[in-house]
Amino acid sequence: MHLRVLAVLAMVSCVGCLPVSAPFHLYPIHSTTQQSPVPCRLKIHFGWQSATITATLPDGDVYSGSFTLNPAIPDRELASYWDEVFGAGYFNAKVLGSPRHFRTTLRDGQGAELILEMHQIPGDNRGGMEGVAIGAHQSLYKAGY
Repeated sequence: MHLRVLAVLAMVSCVGCLPVSAPFHLYPIHSTTQQSPVPCRLKIHFGWQSATITATLPDGDVYSGSFTLNPAIPDRELASYWDEVFGAGYFNAKVLGSPRHFRTTLRDGQGAELILEMHQIPGDNRGGMEGVAIGAHQSLYKAGY
């Protein structure tokens, strides 16, 4: 009987019904003060093909939001931020051809927004993600592990 329970639990976790959580960080760009990376948490609910993200900024504001895991074709709305963070031409060379891409708007309790756009790192067989985020007052962050 004990083995049956273990087998069922193993099968359920392999099917992907249990949420998985992965850490990543937001690295402030052009910060006037020495700030450490902002820890964030990406929680994926595979059964529903969606994910939720929570980010707690240094001032204590907690931003959260969700997105679908269906790949989206990137537009050029944030292209200049990608190039500012990763280098000139990065958006055209790497992001446009990325197999996985998403953009979401995270909000805090007062409705302030943090726009996060990420894509799968080209050539990364482990599914690594990187991106950019734009917050209040055009604060810019590099998103990654």
